[in-house]
Amino acid sequence: MKKFLINVFIFFAGFFVLDKTLILLRNYSPKTEVDKRLEMIITGKINSNILIYGSSRGARDIMASQIADSLKTTAYNLSFPGSGIDFHEFLLEQTLKNGNKKPEIVILVVDDPTELLPNSIMHFRLDRLYPLVEYPVIRNELVERDGKNELLSKLFIVSQLGISNFNITQKHFKTLDTLLQDGSMPISFKDSKFKGQYITNTTYYNIKEETQTNLKSFLNFIKLCKQNNIKLIIISPPNCYKSTVGFNKRLKALSENNASFLQFDSTKAYANNPDYYFDDVHLQRRGAVIFTNELIEYIKANTLLNTTENKN
Repeated sequence: MKKFLINVFIFFAGFFVLDKTLILLRNYSPKTEVDKRLEMIITGKINSNILIYGSSRGARDIMASQIADSLKTTAYNLSFPGSGIDFHEFLLEQTLKNGNKKPEIVILVVDDPTELLPNSIMHFRLDRLYPLVEYPVIRNELVERDGKNELLSKLFIVSQLGISNFNITQKHFKTLDTLLQDGSMPISFKDSKFKGQYITNTTYYNIKEETQTNLKSFLNFIKLCKQNNIKLIIISPPNCYKSTVGFNKRLKALSENNASFLQFDSTKAYANNPDYYFDDVHLQRRGAVIFTNELIEYIKANTLLNTTENKN
């Protein structure tokens, strides 16, 4: 019995020592990442008057540097392809918590019609969190979001890690995910699978299909802006199909006058021209330049930006 207890002690002592060496792996993971935006948020390095949140539509269709140059201010794009409204909510919460500069304007780019609906493509980007488990705020979020055991996560490093943490090779941008200095990800070519046809079918938004999780995150995103005296602009960018009837009306009703709304100008030729699109839901760069100009003119016309503030 005594020998058994000794062996058990040796095993757990060895496991404990080995586990603690994984701190080196955990703390090295952020260094292999090429997209540093989430780390910038949680380390308080975001310092722009205008911040853009959204999925790939926000990343592709809005040019942050164009906004900054035209309005003589600072702007940065925090849109992540494949992310849903719950991830946008998380990013905004962390932006406001970690010593970042509070933005004057927040732009939320929404997806017509899937923003509040079940969607297998847009989700909470856990894969963006695991490389940053070095940071306690990330570990806490993984406990809440990915079923990590809170006690084990505090006791053992191995419990904090995901499979991706064991890949220590330096990451590189892919063609579709090349990040500009302003955080935007424009595309200058066309998807080979895109048929190049504008869809004229009329579709209708169904409120009954909304998920409570998405609805709660959307409302909390609006609430966070209101509580922090941030001007919120909700943007519906162009798609290579007719806008969903009732989608924007629904979002406006939910906002209860706590946000401004900008829907693309459907009378402009580019909006209905497949030559300006990468695929059916994303603009090419030249289309993004035109749409970003619409946003700039909207901000000017509605005097949403404090023009007396100097550019940093």
